[in-house]
Amino acid sequence: MTRRLLTAALAGALLAASSTAMIAQEAPKKPELVVVYLDHVKPSMVDAYTGVAKDMVALLKAEKADSPAFDFWAFSATDLTYSYATPMDSFGALDSMHKDWMGLYQGPDKAKWEALDSRMNEAISCSDRLVAMHVPEASYTPKQPRLTMEEAKYRWFDLFQVMPGKEKEFVQHCKALAELSAKAGFGDTWMAYEVVVGDHMPSYVFISPAKDAGDYAASEQGWEKAIGDEGKKHLQAIMALTQHYDGHGEWYVPDLSYQSPSTQKAAAEKAAQAAHGK
Repeated sequence: MTRRLLTAALAGALLAASSTAMIAQEAPKKPELVVVYLDHVKPSMVDAYTGVAKDMVALLKAEKADSPAFDFWAFSATDLTYSYATPMDSFGALDSMHKDWMGLYQGPDKAKWEALDSRMNEAISCSDRLVAMHVPEASYTPKQPRLTMEEAKYRWFDLFQVMPGKEKEFVQHCKALAELSAKAGFGDTWMAYEVVVGDHMPSYVFISPAKDAGDYAASEQGWEKAIGDEGKKHLQAIMALTQHYDGHGEWYVPDLSYQSPSTQKAAAEKAAQAAHGK
């Protein structure tokens, strides 16, 4: 994860951007983006990997590293892949991220960061990266979600590699499923993202939060019942537009995650405002 070059999972951190006004009309909002880094860990090196990842987080905390580039949410999968999701407000932020991370290697703890890199490289077989953009029309958030984000420590990822030229049609079927879910009052959220930098494009990733694997399976059964036969037709159409599908679950790993002091402060202020009903 310290090398900042990867192809990845989307996970649970996914972002917001601002908009500016133009004369007589509002400019479109910036795309909501996330960059995800994936580390594929050697089976014999899992303990060593998690050890160095924890040391990396500890060093960030010790340095009080304060930049959006250092915000990441970590997830682990059963195939020994660890993914790290970082929000971005623009594609230009990729350059800023690289600059901020490289700045750590030029500071007083240069030797420590280089040692962490060496240990990390020994523990992984390869690493990947992807950048994804939120697709709000293909996403779904109920008026009253069944779970809070604090309760949802598990994420199910659905990855669809779509036939080239069929992206618009694919999204339309996803939008129809979101509308059917809303009509049925379905209580669980999913977030849709289009992969805009990475391999095997065009691809879309859907993230469904849940308490655990069993909770997700029960939610999926309830959803299929809620969308009925009409929804199943849209699902069949989606699969007909799909060249390759992969689905897997991941757990949020707070010990391997880091939020900068500014991000923590902003979150605390937002929570305080919500508590006072502002």
